[in-house]
This record gives sequence, structure tokens and C-alpha cells, in this order.
Amino acid sequence: MKNHIGIAEKLNRESILRSGGALLRSRPNCRIGIERESLRCTACGMLSEAVHPASLGGKDDNPYITTDWAESQIELITPPCESPAAAHRFLEMLTDIVLRELAPRQELLWPLSTPCRLPDAERIACARFEEAAENTRRRKLREKYPVEMLLLSGIHCNFSFTDEFLRRIADGADRKAVREAGYLKTARNLQRLLWFAVGLLGASPAGTTGISVRNSSAGYKSACSAQLDYTSVAAYCESVNRCLETGLIAAPSELYTPVRLRFSEKPTGGPVEINRLELRFIDLNPFEKCGISAADLELLRLLLFHCLLTGESELERFSEDFETVAENGFTPGQREKAAELLKQLGETARLLHVEIPGALEGAAGRLHCPEHSYAERIRKAGTLSPEWLRRAETYRDDALAEAWRLPGFDELELSTQCMIREAVKGGIHFEVISREDNILRLRKGTRREYVVQATRTSLDTYVTPLLMNNKLVSKMLLREHGIHTPDGIELRPDDDLADRLRPFIGKRAVVKPVSTNYGIGISVFEHPATEEQLREAVRLAAGFDRHILVEEFCPGREFRFLVIAGKTFAVTFRRACHVVGDGVSTIHELIERANRHPWRAPGHHRPLVTIVEDEAMRQHLALQALDFGSVIPAGEDIPLRRISNISAGGEACDATELMPERFKRIAERAAAAFDAVICGVDIIIPEPLGPGSSYAVIEANFNPALLIHEFPFEGKSRPAARQVLIALGLLDD
Repeated sequence: MKNHIGIAEKLNRESILRSGGALLRSRPNCRIGIERESLRCTACGMLSEAVHPASLGGKDDNPYITTDWAESQIELITPPCESPAAAHRFLEMLTDIVLRELAPRQELLWPLSTPCRLPDAERIACARFEEAAENTRRRKLREKYPVEMLLLSGIHCNFSFTDEFLRRIADGADRKAVREAGYLKTARNLQRLLWFAVGLLGASPAGTTGISVRNSSAGYKSACSAQLDYTSVAAYCESVNRCLETGLIAAPSELYTPVRLRFSEKPTGGPVEINRLELRFIDLNPFEKCGISAADLELLRLLLFHCLLTGESELERFSEDFETVAENGFTPGQREKAAELLKQLGETARLLHVEIPGALEGAAGRLHCPEHSYAERIRKAGTLSPEWLRRAETYRDDALAEAWRLPGFDELELSTQCMIREAVKGGIHFEVISREDNILRLRKGTRREYVVQATRTSLDTYVTPLLMNNKLVSKMLLREHGIHTPDGIELRPDDDLADRLRPFIGKRAVVKPVSTNYGIGISVFEHPATEEQLREAVRLAAGFDRHILVEEFCPGREFRFLVIAGKTFAVTFRRACHVVGDGVSTIHELIERANRHPWRAPGHHRPLVTIVEDEAMRQHLALQALDFGSVIPAGEDIPLRRISNISAGGEACDATELMPERFKRIAERAAAAFDAVICGVDIIIPEPLGPGSSYAVIEANFNPALLIHEFPFEGKSRPAARQVLIALGLLDD
């Protein structure tokens, strides 16, 4: 079993089924990572001559976003993902982030593999790195290859089998031997079927018959590609060394071959173990925002497993020259072979379980109707057609339309998604270690931090939220620091309410649980309250805490101050949810209409939360002599709640630049009262807003939401998540 060829002969469909039964259906059984290259172009379709966006972090150490050969050639890199769908979602996230950062610069991502309109060659800059060796390597490539070839962009797919999968198919054999045999056999079979993959995925036509100039004899590959030996690791390394010795390539990184072996480490004695296969033959599909569809990634996954599971003699009879197919397309005979291969892939799909339905059907459609192939559709439009610029604009607009959304992480609360986005831009490795609790592990260099719900970090102590959650303790600490808070009393539901509530009857008041958050259980009486109304408010608050706070009502507008590391970073005022009448619809119907706004959704996954009809809302409408069935005159604005919390359907509006500095200092003192590093401070200030206005701090909040500052309904966006990362020491200010 130590002989690689001998092991490879045993790695066929029948032996694997005998040894493992349904092991191929165990999930996951592979890892897929994607590297996407794309050119930055101007709004008129010319190659951008601007430097790489500083907002996307340093090119040298960002694990997700860097550049390839040219300064204007962005490269997006996903980590290894457990499925084609997961890899595609991560790539979509990276694509959206880049498109959003390019938009203010009036730049787009050119969707084709072949370049956009180019300036004179001497104006096209190599990528600029801090590491001198990287800059030198790119200059040498420019001397060796035509610039137009270096600007050809594509998709690299990194594919590996999981250790668990290899362990199970090893069936007692040496795992390292099985790993090497499996990868080498897969690589050899894939070389035999490159024509098939290029024919179905080719999307860089040249001339009247070509389908993939990148994979043609004039394409982006080294002259030594045909000399590589995949019979063993030693043979492969020897063939690479021969290419180096004869000067065909200057370094292993210049090994531009359709299928490349990648190794986990390269010590002095040579490579120890194959880590993955790198597929470099995939053209950019301009009909997909990400440059490749999830279905085509599924097709590649099935093809790789088919190459592993099928005997080499079986696939040898399917072998064809892929360069000829790249230059001329399928012949009728090759189409028949390709149709038979698709049938065999269907059998592999049933064995493995297809993760993305329609992958094989889509490929069959392109095979049997050549006019539907990517290459023919591109050729029909022309490679410099205005259509591609329009598509680039559509992809940008799609990314901007839901600027808060991170594909693949949609179920996380929005503040956590903000944190992930800034981590990606800042080149910080991130890992979601609990999706349910929104826990991230962040790493940059030797630093490692854990962040819960975006603002719960190691910077704050355990006692800080306990102090803030108790409203009585909060008021005491704030007053000790010379900060004004509303007067009030604490009571219990079984107290003598007639006596305890007497001072507040006929006055404006606020009733809330002592321990509360998100505005839950709070009743606000902006007009003089009756004893019955106060008793009902106590009953509502008692559903959340046996200890209830009754305080004076402070008139004015409520502002949220976000304090980070002792400084007020952002200020918003929150507007309570409201509806505007049309003279026909009831309040209930107007609420339903408002909830159809694309920003609204349940939970904390979008900038606005669904407006929910509840008892507190009914009470507030009753104070206005209204109910859910009332019809509102056209143009009349009706507030649905007194409280303005986003979680209660409110809207946030940025007020950072409008806020006098005096109140920012008050917010900072309030945060200091709790020794809080990251804190939300709610202050009511009467209008008109001025430096000498009165105020009342109504509460301090641990774990303040970032979304209201990142995505205000009105006003300027503030990068709050980035500021948290700066406070953690993961980013420079």
C-alpha cells in the first residue's frame, strides 16, 4: 500500500463503497476555497490607474483582499469552506464589500477575464507592496510576459479532501500514502478531463471559434506545464526543479499550470505532504456578480470526486487536448463524449449528494445548445461591448441596495455583521465560533480577541453590565458623578399603589422595570397620567421585573451617545415609529405598509425592526383617542410609541455634528461612572438644542447596538465597528 500507483488503483468507486458504505455522504467531505481576480475600471470602462483603496487595508497582510500582478487587479480570497454554497456565499460577501468601497471612487469591477480598455502599457503599474521581493517579482514578470497576458483575470479554486474523509477511505492504510495517492490520481484524471471543464466553463472567447483564450496556447500558463509529472510527489517535485534549472520559470510561484499541487509545508528536505489541488483554468463568468456561479462550483466538486473515484483507464478513453477545445470549442465527437461524462457525473452526484440542484442540468443545457454557452453569449455581445459596463454597474447597485447585508452571515445580528465587514476590510482573521450567540474570534498577528454581539469585549469588566442593568444603582452612580437624572421612586406590584403613586397622579411620568433593556416593559406618559393609567403601567412593567421604577417625565428629544474608550464617537437621535395617514387606510393597514420597507425585518438583521402591534402601543394610541382601526387624515403624522428604541420599531438619525461638545463630555462622564470602555448613554435634551440647554441622563447601556450609527435612517454613517476594533488594538487609528 506504500506504492502510490498501487493505492490509486484501489481508489475506485467499488472499493470505496465496500469499505465505507455511505461515507461519501458524510458532511463535510471536502474544503473549497476561491481566489477571484478582477480588474478595477473607471465608470467609462477604462483600466483604473488609481492606487489600491486604502479602505481595504494593506495588500501585504490582508488575508481576504489583496492585488495580483497589477495595482488595479484586485484579488479576493475566501478561506477553505465546507461546501460550494458556503464558498460562494463568502465570495459574494467579499465582492459586495469591494464594490461598496469602490463606489465612492467611481470605480467598478470589470466582469470579464479579458481586459477592459487599457491605457498605454507604460502607464499600467505593477502592484506595489511593502515587501521588496514582491515588487521585484512583478517587475520580472513584466519583462517576461506581455502586459495583456498578465492582466487576464480568472478564478482559482483550491480543493482539498477532509482528513476525516481520507481516514475513512484509508481503511487501515497509511493516511499520508492515501492522501498523496488520492490527490495525485485526482490530478492525473483531471488533466485528462480539462477539455471537458474548459469547454463547459470557458468564458474568454477570441476570434470566431475560441472559447477560452486564457487556456489556449497563447494563454496565461507557463511553457513547462506539459513537462510536469504527476505520478508521485517526488516525480512532480523533480519536474518542477527541471523547469527551474532550465529557466522556464524563475520561481515555483511562476508555475502557471491549469492544475497545480500545493503543499502544507516546504522544509529543507522538500515537500512533506500535499495540502490541496489548485485549479487555475476557470474563466470569469461575466453573467455572475461573483465571477462564478454556485452551480458551477458544484459541477467542479462533482468532477473532482469523479476523478478520485473513477479508474484511470476508464477516464483515459475520454482524454482530449484541452488547448484545442479552448481555441476551437467542442467538435461533434467531443460533444458526445461530454454528454457521456455528464451522465457519469450524474451517478457520482447520486453517490455524493448534490448540494446545489441544477448544476448538471445547467451544464447540459450549455452543452446541447452551444449558443447558450458563456463564450458564445460573450462573443455575440463583443468583449468591449457597453453591456459589460452596464453589468458591472448592476452588480455595484446590487451591492449598495442592501449595504448592511453580508451573504453567509445573514442570520447574525446586524452589529455583528458590521464587525465582520470591518474585520475583512482591516485584514483581521475572523471566525464565527457561535452563530446563536454572535461570538467572534478575531486575530491579527499575535493578538487574539473575542467579541460577543459586537460590543461585549475584554475591555469591559463583568460588573459593568450588572451595574447598568439595575436602574436604581445606575441613577445613584450617575448622581455621584454630578450627572442629572430624573427623580423617581422604586415600588413593587404588591405595594400600596394608591399611596405610592399619589405623587405622580396628574403628572407626566415614566414607568419601567428596574432591570430592562431594549425599551421592554416601559410606559411613557407625555401628558398627565391618571391613577388607572399608572396602575396599568405598573402591571405591564411587573411582567418583566418585580422591582419597578416610577420617575418624572423629562421633556425633550432623546439622544444616544456612543462612547468608546473615553470619547464620544457618534450621536444619534431616535425617532419613535410612526405612520403618516392617507385619509383611507387604518393605522393597522399603515403599519403593515410600513413593515414592507426593505430596511425592516424581525430581530436585528436589518437597520430597522418590524413594527409590532402590542399592548404598550395600544395604550399610547389611546392617549391620542385612537386605536388600530382609526383612519388618519392624509398627511397627518401619528407616533405609535413614546419610546424610540430601534428594537421597538424606531428610526435612528445621525446628530454627531449637531451635538454641542458639552453634552458629549457629559456622556463621557456617564460612561466613566461605570468604568465602561464601550457604552451607550441616553440623554434627553429639550429643544431648541443649545450649549446651555438642560438635560437628563436616563440610562447607560452596556452592549450598545452599532447598527444605528453604521446605518442611520437619516444622516451620515459612522464606522462604529471599526472604532471598536481600534480600541481593541486590532487596527491602527
